[in-house]
Amino acid sequence: MAFVTSLIHHPGCFYPVDGIGAIPQALTQAASDAGVQFRFGTKVRKIRGEGGAVRGVETDAGEFIAADSVISNHNGLGTYLDLVDATPASVRRRLSKLPLQSPGVCAYLALKGKPRPPYLRFLLTEKERCRLLIAPAVLDPTLCRDGWSPARLLGPLDYSQAEGMGEQGQRDYLDQLLQEAWWREDVEAFRVLATRVPAQWGAEFNLYRNSMNPVMTARLMRAGRLTHRSPFLRGLYLAGGSTHPGQWVSFCAISGIPAANCLIEDRGKC
Repeated sequence: MAFVTSLIHHPGCFYPVDGIGAIPQALTQAASDAGVQFRFGTKVRKIRGEGGAVRGVETDAGEFIAADSVISNHNGLGTYLDLVDATPASVRRRLSKLPLQSPGVCAYLALKGKPRPPYLRFLLTEKERCRLLIAPAVLDPTLCRDGWSPARLLGPLDYSQAEGMGEQGQRDYLDQLLQEAWWREDVEAFRVLATRVPAQWGAEFNLYRNSMNPVMTARLMRAGRLTHRSPFLRGLYLAGGSTHPGQWVSFCAISGIPAANCLIEDRGKC
């Protein structure tokens, strides 16, 4: 993934001066200037259709908002299985059986001491999943403040294992990783600033069954990902990932472009 931007964008990759959050802020402002109305904090309960076409959305508060087109940035599987009643039964069965990947566990850290390369430090074991320490201050020393620098400790989990553990078991697993010595070499002290486990990821980011992706099997790759233009309900378009609305700002924004292009193309045919 680190090479993608340099491969497909000739000038290379860039980081906004005010951070990655500046991108959605700029997009929101541009949309507002173009007349888009936002309803922040409003969740959609159902995407309603009639006669094979979208008719609008129903909110959690029971309000119906009429619309002849809907771009869903909810996860694709959740859109078809939870929000749309028109999804064919055979498609429901196929989508509900897809094997899933867990987002794993993560601790956001402050480390005291001079950052030691490499930027990505892995621990590979014979019997357990790998672990990863990400130390961005190795590449950008300006991130250091008063001898402290940011870092993240990641631990992957099998989906079935994560679900079987439950939230408390997931937290216990993360605590176990924090007690390991390999990532604390040359670290004088550390603070845990925040943590996330699969149950939190799912609740905070509306993940489908606390998953990050469907497992990338050969069969799934041959079948292709969910299309941006729904084949089941006219006027419905999908943006974001299959189980995650958008794992990165760039992923969500880029996936929204072909969804919007499909809508524009269909509008031109009306």
